[in-house]
Amino acid sequence: MIIKIVITVIVVVAVAGIAITVLNRFNSSTYTIMQGSSMDGSTRYETNEQVIYIEGDYMKGYRFSPVERTHPGTVVVYGGSEGSPNYWQAKMIADQGYEVLALYFWGQDGQAPTLANVPLEQFDEVEAYIQKNVEQPTPITVIGTSKGAEFSAELAAHGFAIDNLVNFAPADHTYFGLDYTSRDELPSFTYRGEPVPFASQRTIGIGTSAKLMWDMMTGYPPSYRATYESAAEDSGDLGRIDLSSFEGNALFFAGAEDAMWQSEVAAENLAAQNERFEAYVYPDAGHVFTDDIDRLGTGWEIMFGGTAEGSAAAFEDSTDILFDRLAAWHG
Repeated sequence: MIIKIVITVIVVVAVAGIAITVLNRFNSSTYTIMQGSSMDGSTRYETNEQVIYIEGDYMKGYRFSPVERTHPGTVVVYGGSEGSPNYWQAKMIADQGYEVLALYFWGQDGQAPTLANVPLEQFDEVEAYIQKNVEQPTPITVIGTSKGAEFSAELAAHGFAIDNLVNFAPADHTYFGLDYTSRDELPSFTYRGEPVPFASQRTIGIGTSAKLMWDMMTGYPPSYRATYESAAEDSGDLGRIDLSSFEGNALFFAGAEDAMWQSEVAAENLAAQNERFEAYVYPDAGHVFTDDIDRLGTGWEIMFGGTAEGSAAAFEDSTDILFDRLAAWHG
């Protein structure tokens, strides 16, 4: 009897393994977004007379100095969980006559190696660099996208030297760190050596966790929204981002069909904290705003949500609004 049970278990495991392998190969070829969903941390972007690579103790990234500078102050941009400095957004803004820093906040040499325990106080070095190296250094506007939005909102909430905040696909909670090398659940961010309180993933229902795990095992584009919704709901006020003491201006952009996380809910919640804050939610857009979303590969609709037309419309309108606000803030 025991031998039969053991044989049955072995057969079931073998069949499951074969099924996962077959599905993984099929999904990997069908949904090409899974082939480029992460970024090599060693990637270097083009530099020239107007774009130089800058490096400090923690600070790493690129400085864009326009040929003709038409606005005082500095714009700082951060990418998301893919680990980029949002180079192309920085270039677009610099082309409008702004001094721009496109920075990594994790993943480079000398930085947090994973998206966990990322120190907020790294911005002290950024501010010091700006004050020392940029003519007419202020005001300082910080723009973050996705996980970079979460990071930059926490910078503003903790009183760092930020005059204006812009978030694309924002979060109104700080969430668990994205590091699975340890059994311990780690915070995304720390402040002066202490963990920033966060919404935990350990309260997420087994059904949600099982679906996400199955998708990842089989190479199917995962939608993380249910995970973040559950974490936010179960955490209550723990990890909620409080911008009520931020004295600057803030601008939040989100897509109503965001499949990554509930950014449209976050945008409205954050904007409600102060009359100087604005939220723009686009009905047919998802997590990513771009006029060429198909370059991300097939399957982006599942992972990010929205339509190509909605993404392009959101990109165009949000860019117009961003440039209008930057011009007002930076004189």
